[in-house]
Amino acid sequence: MESLTQNILNCLNQGTPFALATIIKSHGSTPRTSGSKMVVLSDGQLYGTVGGGLVEARVIETCLDMISLPQCQIKEFILNQDLKDGLDMVCGGNLTLWIETFGPQPSPALTQVFETMASLEKEGKKAVLVSKIQGFSRETFTTQKCLVLPDGTVVGPNLVPKALFDATGDNQFSGTAPVIQNHNLEEFIIEPSQTNDTLFIFGAGHVGLQLAKMAHLTDFRTIVVDDRAEFANEKRFKHAHAVHVTNQFDMAFHQLINKKLVIDKNSYIVILTRGHLHDQTVLEQALKTQAAYIGMIGSRRKRNQVYANLGEKGVTKNSLDQVYSPIGLKINSETPAEIAVSIIGEIIQVRAQNQ
Repeated sequence: MESLTQNILNCLNQGTPFALATIIKSHGSTPRTSGSKMVVLSDGQLYGTVGGGLVEARVIETCLDMISLPQCQIKEFILNQDLKDGLDMVCGGNLTLWIETFGPQPSPALTQVFETMASLEKEGKKAVLVSKIQGFSRETFTTQKCLVLPDGTVVGPNLVPKALFDATGDNQFSGTAPVIQNHNLEEFIIEPSQTNDTLFIFGAGHVGLQLAKMAHLTDFRTIVVDDRAEFANEKRFKHAHAVHVTNQFDMAFHQLINKKLVIDKNSYIVILTRGHLHDQTVLEQALKTQAAYIGMIGSRRKRNQVYANLGEKGVTKNSLDQVYSPIGLKINSETPAEIAVSIIGEIIQVRAQNQ
């Protein structure tokens, strides 16, 4: 499953006209939150979603009406009682969407911006997309875009005033939603690029395989690590971002660092190796990272023994209390696929709580 940025880049490269709808503000109980995006092609094909149901149908209708002209609109969609009745839904609220269209002959600079974004996403790196608003006419306008990289490099036209450029460099725009920013008499829409959270799976056995499939479906960037090449290989893990074979688990994290794979607060670690001692080795290293989630498979008896061993090595109880073990939501799972469902469910729950 390709990322939405890659879908956009494919359309630009193929000269396929499309509209891009982005939620810039949500209020009340709405299906999707700010920053959610959807691409609409002229034949009605969709990539992404802004919530489904009748409200999305109205967004699609608006996109199709706009798609023949290079234009942008900021439009409010109200989930009022009539809309709720038509959907048989109980949520209600307002969505403000930014809808922009892209024609069959995009500029090389625009294509370069999205090429760079797609490349950065694959590497798990972030940037800031800046759209300068131009040519207000009634409710419509156009934009020019550039991309500001973390090191200050600007991809595309240099549109950004120094004060705004400094703000992007200071990481002042780090949320998930686009921000409309005024600078003197100019207006900009600032979008921090959203990289997928990374799931590190230590253990390429049956559960690890099923978990990698589900991680792919739920938009995680997946890294698989094991000491068995016959299990840990790209043929078996077709959707993983990377698969690494380590000679020793006590060197696994060091090897990941050497490959510039950073474990940070947007990372999730699942420990499923083939043995308790390997699990303990991985857990000891995992606790030294900033990972948002660390989960270890196994019974309470196994967990208690691993914790006791690590306690003797100086690992604090407070650190061990942060580990999810036994791993996964309690849904009476038995098969590898069911266990993987319980794990990914728990991770999604933690991810939502951290947003």
